Amino acid sequence: MRDKITNWLIIGIIVSVVMMIVGYFLWTNLMPIDNISSYSPQELRDVQKERAINYPLGSLLLNLGFVGFSSTLLALVVRKLLAFIKKKQ
Repeated sequence: MRDKITNWLIIGIIVSVVMMIVGYFLWTNLMPIDNISSYSPQELRDVQKERAINYPLGSLLLNLGFVGFSSTLLALVVRKLLAFIKKKQ
């Protein structure tokens, strides 16, 4: 049986992945652009900001989800490694 901290870390990983998925769909442009090669990178970014559902919120959720996923996964791996080392001794 897993302890409560490990359960919370796994829940944190799942919530972070969901945040990244929702953030990506809010941040990205879901409508096709006709001739993408004719746009400069700045123009392409402006078009994406105009056509996205909610660009600032999507960007925030995407970044927060990535940071949360990375830190939670790191904590879970360190916790499992420490438990493995403790079990070997």
